[in-house]
Amino acid sequence: MHTHTILHPEREIVSYDVSAFSPGEGYASVGIHPWMLTEENANSQWEVLQELVQDKRIIAIGEAGLDKLKGPSLELQTNLFRKEILLSEAKGLPLVIHCVKAFNELIQLRKEIRPQQPWIVHGFRGKLPLAEDLLKHGCFLSFGAKFQVEAVRNTPIDRLFVETDDSGIPIEDIYQNIANVRGMASGELIEAVNKNVQKVFLKA
Repeated sequence: MHTHTILHPEREIVSYDVSAFSPGEGYASVGIHPWMLTEENANSQWEVLQELVQDKRIIAIGEAGLDKLKGPSLELQTNLFRKEILLSEAKGLPLVIHCVKAFNELIQLRKEIRPQQPWIVHGFRGKLPLAEDLLKHGCFLSFGAKFQVEAVRNTPIDRLFVETDDSGIPIEDIYQNIANVRGMASGELIEAVNKNVQKVFLKA
């Protein structure tokens, strides 16, 4: 299981579940995806994750998060996600978030913990009011092949990422679609997202 947050069309940050971590030469993030979480494997996955984040190729935690449509109980998901948030803080790594139908709970955790590390909501397909709420609470939004036009159009350029997820659509096409919606050149968007990746993931 993985998603791509793009540094540049020829370079990528690949996100792995802890059970399938096999990084290549590039950058990677690793996390415990709620779909892969069970009562039986929660402790063992957590132990593995703590070991994996020692790898210098890991530049983010995630995908991690909450999903009300798939996965174990929300209580178990929340308990594990809270640990991943605190690990993100302890290691000084940004957090790539999977969230489905649980944005109120996500925002509540953010208010409660007050994280200093960036939170990037992966594969965001929500409408503008939800986008505005997440942005107001300091989140970044990452858009893939499917998105709500008004959400893309109104997300500040310095809070925006572009990804392929598992769509199979070339990243260049996704950049072009998003650039068209925003009324800008694809190259200009690539440059802006590259700056965001440098700032958030590479701390440059």
